[in-house]
Amino acid sequence: MTDRVFTDEEQQALDEGEAARHLLTSPLFLTAIEKVRKDCAEVILTSDPAASLIRESAYHLSRGLSAVTVELDALAARAEAILAQAETHTLEVHPDADD
Repeated sequence: MTDRVFTDEEQQALDEGEAARHLLTSPLFLTAIEKVRKDCAEVILTSDPAASLIRESAYHLSRGLSAVTVELDALAARAEAILAQAETHTLEVHPDADD
């Protein structure tokens, strides 16, 4: 691990990334996302073909959930990149830090 001091922006990204990763690994969160997606799919597949507004609404809700999970993944990835960069910097400055 690194003893590097992070900027406020980096620390915020690390905090957000940790929170995002927590959500993405939370069984309750994942269960809720999957339930809503299944409900959306059911509405799309079983609604009357003339009920286009209902199907479109379900489709947009499902796409919105996907956008949320993609954003959470991006936040987590940014935090991981900051940590990896800090670790690389530490190893470059202190090559024996791994020992």
